[in-house]
Amino acid sequence: MKILVARIPEEGSNYEGDEPGAILHAEEEQFLRNPGDVHYKLYAQRVSEELVIRGELNVDVELQCARCAEFFSTRVGVSDFLRACPAPEGTDSVDITEDLREEILLHVPGFPVCSEACKGVCAQCGTDLNKSSCACEKDEGPSAWSALDELNL
Repeated sequence: MKILVARIPEEGSNYEGDEPGAILHAEEEQFLRNPGDVHYKLYAQRVSEELVIRGELNVDVELQCARCAEFFSTRVGVSDFLRACPAPEGTDSVDITEDLREEILLHVPGFPVCSEACKGVCAQCGTDLNKSSCACEKDEGPSAWSALDELNL
């Protein structure tokens, strides 16, 4: 998305629209796919030698559940987008496409879960416990980490 700096009035300008989901380069991301259009509501104002842009971003995507590894649809929203780009006198336009991509990817949850009730997969046989059960016996013995419970720090 390019903002034409020369056309921004002194009081600033509002921008609302959609950018294609291709700007996210989802093909490079393992846990994200099929992004919809990136919807933006931005306000840009020229302040001294900078262009200050703030606003909201939203995009519908499919994320891979961290528990069951199935993809699910969700919306990634950014309510506090803020950038200050250098725009010295004579600058025609500022391209913020990479800033939009970066901000959205930073707001993708680090541990996305399709639902709080997701049971995940069996750690022993890999069966999706949301679709069926397995006959694996649960290890009731102490875990490898249980010795840490006895630390007195």
